[in-house]
Amino acid sequence: MPPSQPPGGGLPAASELLDLERSQIAHDLHDLLLPLIFGASATVQSLAAKAESANADRDVVLSDSARQQLGQVNDWLREALSLGRNLLTEIYPPELESLPWLMAARDTVAKICGANRDVTWQVSEGTPLADPDLDRSVATSAYRILVEAVRNAVRHGEASAITIKCDDARMVVQDHGKGFDPESVPTGHFGIRAMKGRAALVGNRVVVDSSVGGPTTVTLHFDCAPVE
Repeated sequence: MPPSQPPGGGLPAASELLDLERSQIAHDLHDLLLPLIFGASATVQSLAAKAESANADRDVVLSDSARQQLGQVNDWLREALSLGRNLLTEIYPPELESLPWLMAARDTVAKICGANRDVTWQVSEGTPLADPDLDRSVATSAYRILVEAVRNAVRHGEASAITIKCDDARMVVQDHGKGFDPESVPTGHFGIRAMKGRAALVGNRVVVDSSVGGPTTVTLHFDCAPVE
């Protein structure tokens, strides 16, 4: 059982990690989901006001412009619904209940990356991620680290291609994106710290290597295997 306060000084304890998770979710809701809902609401209110003042008998015929606005509202609401479902999935990965880890991971990565990014998987037979008896907490930790790494590659790195390697000692996620300076990550960004915390809670370790211009490599070392 991992200690309640992971070693290393810079990693969060379990309670702090939960706070980081809540903060990350709150950030995503505030910056991604709520603006979409607000835009839809503002447009609907504008259309309602125009319809109310259009004529006294309320026999209103929508113009082409109004129809386009309603179409935009519909698109916003669909996007908000999809985003909300994705956020809920990241909180609790139900696919791990019904699918082997690798199958669930491949499916989720494909959904995150879409059709416009190349994803390459290199899986060794000895990887513990292919073990059907893999400890649930370890499986969940690795899954969420993978999702976070791929999500960051798409959202922040604007990666055109992602390579995922799984062997007996590690899982490596490398993206061919724009990269970043690890020393200049804003304090409000919890992604890297959360990945390290998830790994430490189950006795593993995450190393992130990047530079401006890329690539970015996220490595999950199983059982604190030494870095080569």
